[in-house]
Amino acid sequence: MALPVAEWQGRTARLWAALEPALRERLEAASLQDAVRLGCDVLRSEEEEEEAALVQLCHRALTDKKPEAASWYREQGNQEFKRGRYQAALRLYSKAASHELPGSPEVSVCFANRSAALLHLGHFEVCLEDIARAESHGYPDRLLPKVLLRKAECLLCLGRLQDAQDVLRMLESKIALDGAMTTHLTRLQKLSQLKVKLGPGDGAVVDKKPVRLATAFFPVLSLLNHSCCPNTSVSFSGTSATVRAAQPISSGQEVLHCYGPHWCRMRVAERQQLLRQYFFECRCPACLQELESGVKSVLSIRNSFCCPKCQAQMQGEEDTLCCSNEACATLASRDHLSGRLQDLQQEIKKALELLRVGKADQAIKKLLKCQMDAGTFLSPEHLLMGEMEDHLAQVYATVGKWQEAARHLKKSIEIVEMHHGPSSVETGHELFKLAQILFNGFAVSEALSTIQRAEGILSVHFGPQSAQMQELQEMKACLSELPRNILQRT
Repeated sequence: MALPVAEWQGRTARLWAALEPALRERLEAASLQDAVRLGCDVLRSEEEEEEAALVQLCHRALTDKKPEAASWYREQGNQEFKRGRYQAALRLYSKAASHELPGSPEVSVCFANRSAALLHLGHFEVCLEDIARAESHGYPDRLLPKVLLRKAECLLCLGRLQDAQDVLRMLESKIALDGAMTTHLTRLQKLSQLKVKLGPGDGAVVDKKPVRLATAFFPVLSLLNHSCCPNTSVSFSGTSATVRAAQPISSGQEVLHCYGPHWCRMRVAERQQLLRQYFFECRCPACLQELESGVKSVLSIRNSFCCPKCQAQMQGEEDTLCCSNEACATLASRDHLSGRLQDLQQEIKKALELLRVGKADQAIKKLLKCQMDAGTFLSPEHLLMGEMEDHLAQVYATVGKWQEAARHLKKSIEIVEMHHGPSSVETGHELFKLAQILFNGFAVSEALSTIQRAEGILSVHFGPQSAQMQELQEMKACLSELPRNILQRT
């Protein structure tokens, strides 16, 4: 049906031109509320004339439904859909629906077709609404399996795992499927099971931290000499320890192991003090470079305080720190800033406790407040800034906000890489978390690339048979088997 929009706009323009100049000026300067009130007063004075004009315009508009037009629009929509032009198909299916009789099987097919376009466009909530309309308007039973599979797919994309599983169980038990649909159902079931395994109930972001065991208990391993920048990685499984090369080691080169204080986690003075328990002074390249150059370690710079006024680095070895920006030269007490840091850490613990008792919204607010506070006196590269990003990712993942979770975790990864290096076990753990989040959020392409990167790091540190590696491989296999339309959409 064609509405007389152009004619109505023309009449409105003529009415506007006919108004007194003073009244036009009042309407132009008025607020929305006053403009509506003034406009109604004007129309009320000419009510009969306006009503007659509206009736005349409507009589000229064609409002009859035409089944032949519905068929034409639906067929055109199908052609656009096959070409992958889903937005155009969406418009055509809507026009087809407008020409079908309400409550008819034909209009239910229009809603079902439109839901397919909406799924490809990623409008999952609206897709579910159209599927409900199709079902309520008597969608044919023979076509129902296809629509229900689409419904399960939408529910999975929205993270509504239990609802998706209910639909999949109904499909499996009550409805006969052809070969292609059976394959699709199997894939969605596998995806659903894996998403439940990684879902919010079990903690979508797994907080894994490396735990060091006393390597002296392992006779062969205890023979390896120490280096604060080792060329090996050691992993433990039960009573077994495995040593893997963390970088290429040439023939005749010494195999080195870190006894604990790695150069990227601790400053040289602190490392040396801890290593004295082994009755030696470390002379590894990392320690020598830091001791002989006299340059402040990168770790110290990244974990430093920043000026409360200009955010430049605070410097100094005494109790009073001075801003490194000569134009600012703000002074601050080290004890005062350290006290603020301790208070901040306590507030972060309170936020995590809120998350533990199921108060995710309050946890998010508190963590964001902690972030704002930290930005006034901590370096942007401070490890605690990364930890807060990690915690925010965990909270958002818990409530199924996967995009927000991924955004915060990527920031955490940037800081972790700065401190520990791109091939460190810490970076590997963070990438593992990101892979889980992207998987749950259906960001298929990015999830696959993140899985590949995480595998490259974690296989070096833990080997191909570790639990994390097995889980990454499960996710990769599941994503790789997804229907083509999902892969194209993401």
